[in-house]
Amino acid sequence: MKLSILLAQYFYQHKHLNLPSIGSFHLDAAVTVPDQNDKNFREFLKYVQFTQQPIAKADDALIDYIRAHTGKIRPLAESDLESYLADGKLLLNIGKPFHIEGIGTLHKNKLGIYEFIPGEPSMERMETVSEHGREKERETEKPVVKKKSAFDESYSRIEAHHNRRKGLLVGTLVVIGLAVIIWGGYSLYNNNDGKELSTPAQVADTLTQKADTAAKAPADSIPVTPAVPGVPAGSYKFIAETTTRKARALKRHAFLLTLNRDFKLETKDSLNFNITVIIPGTPADTTRLKDSLNAWYYGTKPVKVRIAQ
Repeated sequence: MKLSILLAQYFYQHKHLNLPSIGSFHLDAAVTVPDQNDKNFREFLKYVQFTQQPIAKADDALIDYIRAHTGKIRPLAESDLESYLADGKLLLNIGKPFHIEGIGTLHKNKLGIYEFIPGEPSMERMETVSEHGREKERETEKPVVKKKSAFDESYSRIEAHHNRRKGLLVGTLVVIGLAVIIWGGYSLYNNNDGKELSTPAQVADTLTQKADTAAKAPADSIPVTPAVPGVPAGSYKFIAETTTRKARALKRHAFLLTLNRDFKLETKDSLNFNITVIIPGTPADTTRLKDSLNAWYYGTKPVKVRIAQ
């Protein structure tokens, strides 16, 4: 179900809707919400009011409502709402209307203030010519048909072919440029980490050296955190990411804690670091939970999240 429809249904039930960085929509408590198939439903939407105000965080009740109707975990529900509102603010900032289905449309005026029009969006183009005027114009206007010569047709075909080749060349250059930018950002990130190894051989050598050092050190001098702590009944531990780079693990874990305090950083040998999270579920839910967590963590990349054994 579309998120905008869920927002409208939540608004009809609670008669108020707080959207972070946007403002609040509200209805008078005395207003009765008709059935959506009722012929007077559009008239009801005229009673919707909007107040622009700085709202830092979405209401817990709204997030729970989205979770209940989408089956997603809380971080994914919050992420969907944030993405939806970010797209809406982008439209407003470039002078486009932001329509929230079933509630109304927001516009941003020259003073940076949001203006709200309740109900369905109005037609952007208004016809000002009467039907009689249109008929008269159609009667008086005579279309001029220009015959093309064989030379003109030939030239048009050559020009179309040239335009297609030009479009392909521009598209190729754009792809190459994006690839260079992505690779440059990736290399810069690895350099900032300070612990990136350039080849598989160097990785293997480094891991061998660390293993030899750990083997020679006294057992009680090596800090060990259990890699698979106890998991409560009815819950599963998911490993979102495994890395051999401690700097990467610490940085990623610190960021995830700002989104959800349930993420843990674990290691059993100080060589491999796991970022894990425990989520309640049944055996039948494990595949769906793993796919949802992977989509939130990696986006459209192949599934990397796995269940801890």
